[in-house]
Amino acid sequence: MSEDDSSRDDLRLLIRRLESLEHVLRGHTQRLYTIERRLGIDFLYSPPQQQHPPAEEIKTEPSAAAPPRLDGEPDAPFKTPTPTPNPTAASMPQAEPRASGQTQPYESPYGRRGAGADAGPAAGAGWARSGGGGAAGSVLFGSGEHATAQPKRARDMESLVGGSWFSWLGIIAIVFGVAFFLKYAFDSEWVGPGARVALGAVAGLSIIVLAEVLRARGLRQYAHVLSGGGLLILYLSVYAARAFYEMMGQPVAFLLMSLVTTGAVALSVRHDALAIAILGLIGGFFTPVLLSTGQDNQVGLFTYVALLDAGVLAVAHFKRWRVLNFLSFFATAAMFVGWMDTHYLPEKLGPSVFFLTLFFLLFSALAPVQNVLGRQGARWYDVLLVVLNATFYYTLAYSLLDGAGYTPGPLGFFTLAVAALYALLYVLTRSRRPADRLLAYSYVGAAVTFLTLALAVWLEQQWMTVGWAVEGLALVWVGLRGRERALRRVAMFVFVVALVRWFAADMSDFGYSAMGAGFVPLWNARAFSAAVLVAALVAAAWAYRRAALDDEEERAGVSAFLTFSANAVALMLLTLDANDYFEARLARLAGESGDQWGRVENTRQLTLSALWTLYGAAALSIGIGRARRGLRYAGLALLAVAALKVLLLDLRFYDAAWHAPLFNQTFAAFALLVAALCYALRLYSRAEKFEETDRVVPALVVAANLLAVVALSAEASGYFAAGSGPDEPTAGAARDLRLARELSLSIVWALYGGALLAYGHLRRRRLPRLLALALLGLTTLKVFFWDLSSLDRIYRIISFVVLGLILLAVSYLYQKSQRAAGEEEAEATGAASEGQPSG
Repeated sequence: MSEDDSSRDDLRLLIRRLESLEHVLRGHTQRLYTIERRLGIDFLYSPPQQQHPPAEEIKTEPSAAAPPRLDGEPDAPFKTPTPTPNPTAASMPQAEPRASGQTQPYESPYGRRGAGADAGPAAGAGWARSGGGGAAGSVLFGSGEHATAQPKRARDMESLVGGSWFSWLGIIAIVFGVAFFLKYAFDSEWVGPGARVALGAVAGLSIIVLAEVLRARGLRQYAHVLSGGGLLILYLSVYAARAFYEMMGQPVAFLLMSLVTTGAVALSVRHDALAIAILGLIGGFFTPVLLSTGQDNQVGLFTYVALLDAGVLAVAHFKRWRVLNFLSFFATAAMFVGWMDTHYLPEKLGPSVFFLTLFFLLFSALAPVQNVLGRQGARWYDVLLVVLNATFYYTLAYSLLDGAGYTPGPLGFFTLAVAALYALLYVLTRSRRPADRLLAYSYVGAAVTFLTLALAVWLEQQWMTVGWAVEGLALVWVGLRGRERALRRVAMFVFVVALVRWFAADMSDFGYSAMGAGFVPLWNARAFSAAVLVAALVAAAWAYRRAALDDEEERAGVSAFLTFSANAVALMLLTLDANDYFEARLARLAGESGDQWGRVENTRQLTLSALWTLYGAAALSIGIGRARRGLRYAGLALLAVAALKVLLLDLRFYDAAWHAPLFNQTFAAFALLVAALCYALRLYSRAEKFEETDRVVPALVVAANLLAVVALSAEASGYFAAGSGPDEPTAGAARDLRLARELSLSIVWALYGGALLAYGHLRRRRLPRLLALALLGLTTLKVFFWDLSSLDRIYRIISFVVLGLILLAVSYLYQKSQRAAGEEEAEATGAASEGQPSG
């Protein structure tokens, strides 16, 4: 038993010593790494990727070197031998240490190193402690007043300009120089066409070989630039042989350019060079453009593009260069659209839809291959490619099929098939990779979007706006559930596109002027797309308010934008449909009397004014009740617009012959607006004080009273103006009507001013009293300067008597209030004097 215990103790001690030795070796490895970096030589090994402590944290003292004690181990620690200090370093003068915070991270070929691995004071100190010659390093490489190190920002810029930009500029300059020299040589007829092409091919191959040699010597970035230049020269050589000299046929040139593209892809994969892959992709897609003869070869062109896409996407998958996915998609889309613009004819519908579907399926397979089978977590740009691919395919395919005369039935089933595809992709994602919720949510959103589009197509409604709206909602849902800010920003862009589409197209394409007698208010394509758009905006705003977001500013700003947009679309739809309804009625009244047309037009203005007034009051009510500043301001703005409209448009009918006093469309518009303003005042008085309360409340009081005075004045003037009838009145009758109108205005102003003053005194409101005094003052001026000179005796007497009585009543109220105030002041003074002790 004792022997077993002894063996176990020896084994533990051996393990302990091996761990200590490994600890020391790590410290020496890190110090060698620091020395190599200071000497400026390339690394001969790949630094360890484990999270080892930096050199300054590796202590070689006995207490620091010992790892934790094992269970059952003796208490006496194992001490690591202290290394012998470097006598040379000890004898050298010590440099002044640099200030704290000057340690700079180092950018190595293996990635960015932290300050602990840099040549800063901490690493130098660790090197000196281990006998590495920290002082010698300070004298050798600069420290204190001899230091020549520059800030990292300047060093990075210098490396970027000198090491990267200059290399690209250099190879471009060489390409141009060679091109100019060859042009000069060609113009001078030094060499023939065959030699010219051969020289270009040899030059391109030579540069690629030189790049391989330099890459083997460690100059990777420089070699990438040379390889790109060599490939470009090869492309130009083949293009010149075909286009300029016609030394070869199109198939041979096409094959040679394809081989150059294949070589570029192979070089990029072999040397892990994304730049070469991008250059090969650009050259590959430009090959059919450069070698085009102007004749259509749809099958050959799109077969080549499909094979090129497959190769590029395979490279992107294995090298994880997802930027190639986007470049390939945009290049394919541009190639297809360019071909359609030049060569498409209705008889080519079948092959066009076939290749368009092939490209769609090819890019649709990216996410399942990369994210599901390849088990790479989906990011927002993967979802963005799904959205772009679906949008491009469906929009173009639907346009082709619709232009070919397909009815809504087949088009709806086509849309439903796309929805089914995304439903299958969702099932595949959930079954094979349930952890990738972002991709699964994206497929759900796409499936729901196309299902909604299928219903819109079957109902023969405006599917494009509907599609953008539902897609925006789906992206909001995916962005909130997947916590991807970028997707939420894309969703806002999609919503903006849907809004622009509705206002620019649906608003005019599906109104009465475009649809004629088939127009039905609130039951038309414009109303359908608006309803879906409003529902999507409201649902997105609701989702934002309920989502757990860290950025409250984003929540508030986006919710306000969505709410405002939804209300703007809803109000515009109601306005347009109401206006078109009356347009249809006016069209049916063609040839009728003027009164009939005027009644309909007056009713239309009342309807629009009532709509804007009620909508503004509702928005203001919700904004005050829920403390939403945006809704409050929108409601106030809409009420202001309604007031301006009533004054400019509705007031034109004040003297209409069909008006009954106080019971007509014009007065109803004024009365409803004044009631809405009074309702707004009541809401502000009962709610908490907002930032705009002190400015808005006085404005509402003034506006309500001004509109009331204008409405009553219009009624008085209109009554006497309409009393003349359709026939031309005699001179005496016209004079009597004018005198009666002037008298009625003076009486209305005086009565209103007196009533407003009484209200101000009873409710103790200063602003109504001031408005009343202003109105009474205006009435007084009118009576003394206008009525006195223009009215007959009886009218003049009535005007002065009414004004005098009202002014006396006003004076009495003021005198009474001043007397009551004086008595209250005297009582207060007496009570205060009684409470003081006698002297």
